Amino acid sequence: MIKRLNIVDGRSRKSKPCAQLSYDTETGEYLIRIADGATADDVPMMMEPFVERNQLDMGPEWSRRWVEERLVPSSRQNIGEILRAHNLDEYDDFALLEAGRGVSSQDYFVVRLPDAGLSESREALRRSVASGLADLRKQSGLLQHELAELAGVNQAVVSRSETGKSNLTLGLLHDLAYAMGYEVEVSFRRR
Repeated sequence: MIKRLNIVDGRSRKSKPCAQLSYDTETGEYLIRIADGATADDVPMMMEPFVERNQLDMGPEWSRRWVEERLVPSSRQNIGEILRAHNLDEYDDFALLEAGRGVSSQDYFVVRLPDAGLSESREALRRSVASGLADLRKQSGLLQHELAELAGVNQAVVSRSETGKSNLTLGLLHDLAYAMGYEVEVSFRRR
């Protein structure tokens, strides 16, 4: 199975991938393909010579080197604590890279899931929260305008929040839940 991560400039959430990292789970091999049109200014320093030679594929050796400069070595004294912090039972370089987002002290580049999957999961989360909010309001016996008044917001804000047509902030979610006598609890689980 091939897993893929985009390599992006981590200083902006909207930055476009400058390269894509592929990992073959069967062979343990990494491959980096630099994006068409990327310049030396768009990529991590290790990729600059490839861009200058107009060579888009870095090959397994250089791809692994790029990954390894972003990983905590398995020989590190406190590796157990690091694995636990990332909810890992054993050292798995790809899982560790993904969990740590590929952050390195050498540059600003990070790894992210390809946008399609990320957009889909964000949309699913938005629909789930919106639907849950609408259900909770109905269970509380409130109309939208009544909840809006209790929460100190406009009725249109409640409507957009319940239909998923707005980016619901945690603050607004807190205020709406509190107005209905509930608290917001956020939890994370490994995908």
